[in-house]
Amino acid sequence: DLIIFDEASQCFAEQGIPALFRGKQIVIAGDSKQLQPNDLYRVRFENDTDEIPELEVDSLLDLACQYLPQTQLRGHYRSRSLDLIDFSNRYFYKNTFSLLPDFHDINLQKPAIQYLKVEGVWENNTNPTEVESVISLVEKLAIEFPDKSIGIVTFNAKQQGLIQDLVETKSWRLSHSLFVKNIENVQGDERDII
Repeated sequence: DLIIFDEASQCFAEQGIPALFRGKQIVIAGDSKQLQPNDLYRVRFENDTDEIPELEVDSLLDLACQYLPQTQLRGHYRSRSLDLIDFSNRYFYKNTFSLLPDFHDINLQKPAIQYLKVEGVWENNTNPTEVESVISLVEKLAIEFPDKSIGIVTFNAKQQGLIQDLVETKSWRLSHSLFVKNIENVQGDERDII
């Protein structure tokens, strides 16, 4: 009776359309500011759509936005610290979110994001110096915060692979509390420290 698409910005339009015919009601939820679905390794149906611009869409969300009424969430509560969403709220969402901070974290006066400048050279979509720095940081965090889970997010699969390879050589190895993912497949994952 009811078809719900969550993360519709990650669903190719042609993959979602068949399900639309099966339900009496449809809810399509997503965020056009998120990464579009990546078709680098997938075969997609391609046709000449020059005469039908409505079909030139990447995601089911893009298609739905052309025909269905839209509404936007007004409150953002998923980031315990406002620093984690503030940049996006300002520059992508035009300050339309009411940020709802965690009571305890807002009073800590400690930034949620720390920037570490790492020297190195970006070659072949990797930076080995950065990999070594990340591994050193994870080793330090594992000692300082043994009960905290850790996530490492990279900008591409090659850097992810280098980090994973080095993590697997360490004595602490990959555990259930540590993940290494690239930015395209990390959405929704949570850890105490990212």
